[in-house]
Amino acid sequence: MFTLNTSKGSVSITRFAGPFINNKFQPTLAALPATRKLLNPCTDTLIETVHEASPEDVDLAVKSAQSALQGPWKSFSGKRRRNVLLAIASALEQNMLKMTALEAACGKPLEEAKYDIDEAIECFRYFAGHADKLRGQNYPTEDGFKSFTVRKPVGVCGLITSFNYPLVLAAWKIAPALACGNAVILKPAPQTPLSSLMLGELIAKYTDLPAGVFSVLPGGEAVGSAIVSHKGIHKCSFTGSGNVGRKVMGGAATSNLKPVTLELGGKSPLIVFADADLDQAVEDVFGAIFSNMGQNCCAGSRLFLEAGIESDFLKKLKARVLKVKIGDSLNGAYDFGAVVDRVQFDRVMAFIENAKKEGKAELLVGGQRYGDKGCFIEPTVFVNVDDEATLAKEEVFGPVLSVMKPFTTMEEVLQRANATPYGLASGVWTRDLGKAEHLVQELETGVTWVNCYNLCSAHLPFGGVKESGFGKDLGAEALNEYTTVKAVTIRV
Repeated sequence: MFTLNTSKGSVSITRFAGPFINNKFQPTLAALPATRKLLNPCTDTLIETVHEASPEDVDLAVKSAQSALQGPWKSFSGKRRRNVLLAIASALEQNMLKMTALEAACGKPLEEAKYDIDEAIECFRYFAGHADKLRGQNYPTEDGFKSFTVRKPVGVCGLITSFNYPLVLAAWKIAPALACGNAVILKPAPQTPLSSLMLGELIAKYTDLPAGVFSVLPGGEAVGSAIVSHKGIHKCSFTGSGNVGRKVMGGAATSNLKPVTLELGGKSPLIVFADADLDQAVEDVFGAIFSNMGQNCCAGSRLFLEAGIESDFLKKLKARVLKVKIGDSLNGAYDFGAVVDRVQFDRVMAFIENAKKEGKAELLVGGQRYGDKGCFIEPTVFVNVDDEATLAKEEVFGPVLSVMKPFTTMEEVLQRANATPYGLASGVWTRDLGKAEHLVQELETGVTWVNCYNLCSAHLPFGGVKESGFGKDLGAEALNEYTTVKAVTIRV
């Protein structure tokens, strides 16, 4: 066991002996087993040493999944699949503090971590409601024939997630995949595997999911590549960077042409008009960029203010930034934690230092490391950012906001907001619903929020366009990612 001490109490966590396959943790099959030390990015202290999986473990997980698909899992009705998903949600609820602590130990503030667990629970419950309602359609046809469609599970699904929302991103993929009757092999990010491994333990303990249906394989690129290129895996869903997303597509194409869903990076624009409720917009903008320390694929990292409001808005925004309490994420007294590890810290600080030197932006607040230990970075705001500045074009994935030069017309701001290869999310603040509707139609993003931001509901599809990816997590649309449609015609 290892212990995590939080301001809500201490929790003891089972030591995970290795990959989770066949409803149990087992030693890796690698000839040279690898381990990874997971450090608390707030304190630089060891949380746990994880035994990573290997390509040989991927082979075993695939064989186990195939056996389950042809065995007991195949006979599970939609009602039984529904009950499995409901049992997973209940198990997470019963172990709320443990799951929250595991997420918070990665640098995420305790209250944000609890919110994430609540969101994962809701996701499992939402897709439980779909498990017994999957259906095809009937079609009018020639006399003497009957035509209809049936939905079938894809098969073995390889799910690869990012470090920023470990359990939430896993739930977004696992829940619809299991609801549709698939088997799942989950590879969490190497920096944040603990909550996913804990999920495996809970599934084995609290549900009757057959062995082989759900596996968790912690590890790095070797494990991810083995999943993507495995011919026994029939679907891949990936959340992460665009560079890795291209590798996922390449591996899927050269192996067995498996379909992929990609949720990649973003450079999301926030547009605030002079007629907006500025106090509410300030609070929303703050959350859009600084929640989870900016480690958010849909972080609102480019802010466009209508000319004339910038002085008042930036005064209010700076005051809001200066209110944050930075500190140990396991202590609920703090509302701003650390970025996930030293690699991410160095990357974000390099962006900040480059912006100071590039001469295409002015620092308003922040821009420094906080404290002398851990991976804390002050929430940072640059203003008068040139549209061609590095900060305006590249995804930082950290607590850095670029306030662009003010705009004067709607068409101008639309052109500038869309001038990016990314297309994940956008936000608009205005009291004019006609103006908002026009922007909703014209912004080249998969998600647009109006007078709010970053509200993700299980019943609404989430995903991007352009280089932010394709396919959907969440909503009924996600069921299309994990099923095939078979057309049937019968002479009667």
